[in-house]
Amino acid sequence: MALPFTDEQRQKIRALLFESAQRRALSDGIQKTSLDALTSDAGISKSSFYKFYGSKEQLFLEVASSWETQILSSAAKTLSRREGMSNKARAAAFVFAVFEAIHQLGIARFLREDLPYLSSFLPEPEARAHCLTSARSIFDSLREAQICFTAPDETVLSVIQFLYLSILNIGDLGAGFFPALQTLVQSACEQLVA
Repeated sequence: MALPFTDEQRQKIRALLFESAQRRALSDGIQKTSLDALTSDAGISKSSFYKFYGSKEQLFLEVASSWETQILSSAAKTLSRREGMSNKARAAAFVFAVFEAIHQLGIARFLREDLPYLSSFLPEPEARAHCLTSARSIFDSLREAQICFTAPDETVLSVIQFLYLSILNIGDLGAGFFPALQTLVQSACEQLVA
């Protein structure tokens, strides 16, 4: 009979599983990553995996949530560093920082190809709650920063979603992408932010 994992072993194994999932999400994607590969990376059996996560998708959801937190906290720093600026400039800096963080993490392909698959395993309200699957968290973060809009919320959300979709296709758009995106973000904020 196998002995249960100690707390220290559990923490180490959980960290190894997370690191493996993060690395494989970027290189192979969720659907091409097998449970065997994840457990091999962590040095555990497939049956032991279920002592840590209910499914492979649950593990990848934790990875996506971690990226979401990184992106929003990184972008939130731009709001606090720009307190003397207009709300339009602060909003543009925040939105652009979100897209820069997505690019720096290298997760555009994951967001475009794997996140819709991963979201299909979640109840609808939970899937919508993730910034990485919609513009809602970006919008909510701007509201929390007391940014007011001149257009209806649905219009603002649609514009954010439109801009978000562009970052997912950055590979198709070439070197001029970020200057063009910055122009679009600034123009949108000029029109939509009070």
